[in-house]
Amino acid sequence: MQKEIIGYGSFIEGTYGKNLPQVRTPNFGETILFYAGRYALKYLIKRINAASPIGTIWLPEYYCPFVKQWMHHEFNTIKFYYVDPFDPMSKIDWSQFKSPKDLVIINNYWGLKDTDIPAGKRPTIIEDHSHGWLSEGSLNSKADFCFASLRKTLPIPMGGIAWKPKASTSKLSLNLPNIFDSYSNENPMNQPWDTIIGSMNLKANCNSTLDKQHYLDEYMKGELLVRSIYNVYQVSSQHAAFINQYIFTDFNSFKKINADYSCIKLEKSNAFKVVKHNTRAPFGLLMAFKSLDTLNDLKKYLVTNQIYPALLWPNNNLKTTYKYLLNVHMDFRFDTADLNYITTTVNNWISTNNQQHV
Repeated sequence: MQKEIIGYGSFIEGTYGKNLPQVRTPNFGETILFYAGRYALKYLIKRINAASPIGTIWLPEYYCPFVKQWMHHEFNTIKFYYVDPFDPMSKIDWSQFKSPKDLVIINNYWGLKDTDIPAGKRPTIIEDHSHGWLSEGSLNSKADFCFASLRKTLPIPMGGIAWKPKASTSKLSLNLPNIFDSYSNENPMNQPWDTIIGSMNLKANCNSTLDKQHYLDEYMKGELLVRSIYNVYQVSSQHAAFINQYIFTDFNSFKKINADYSCIKLEKSNAFKVVKHNTRAPFGLLMAFKSLDTLNDLKKYLVTNQIYPALLWPNNNLKTTYKYLLNVHMDFRFDTADLNYITTTVNNWISTNNQQHV
């Protein structure tokens, strides 16, 4: 990693000037770029509804709380269904969806899940690959449509994508240009784009705690702007060119190698389980907890040691034993020395706290 950066950060500040491997250009079928995953999802819902009115929109219980809130602002027929997000082998109970007019949004959790798409009469299915871009699941999806928030993986300030998989059985085309909202003057997405990319540049040159707080403040300003914009605008040619520089970069190869290495180094803990798959690249080092207090205790300890993990999707009520997820990035920024430092720090916490979490 860039040693001058303060801490092991929880979002990617850029790969500018780095020569990284590329995935051979996959054939996703029809594709459209968007400024964020939520805009891709809204576009898909409106596209499907334009052909035939949608009944209930089903979301998984464990989902991004900000997107949930954003979706409730836009649609009034949302319900939730259960699937275990921390077990890659868990399956969706398709019998709970009674109407073929319904729309079911499924999640390729952490790039590790296989989703069995039922045959015969069924609801329309949209698959979210935001934490599994270029995963096996995204490359070979059989859903009707798919989308992803590209900025979860790529070193870009904003970006999302929607596509119609080659294996899709839907008779609808993806493209319907009149769904996009228009604007008369400056592109409304320029401000959040410029704000977030400014924060990424600040992080790339960060060399003090004051600098760190500055880039975090700027990043949050950009995020709040995104959350407040509900219209779906076409991505400008300039922004599309920026996104396309990185869209097929093989970040998963780094994640797989680094996560496998780190899992071997980690001691067994009574406080959490590591969410992983034998052959697939996880989104990061994923630690699922039963207790939010315990998670926050480890998170605080890591931050004290300049490791900045992300609490993924808080405020979701789950009936699973494990309810909360902490992620430490395992991407191209980190070499073996970095991974040793991260795992040693986690192990130090485990050795101190294991007995109290039996």
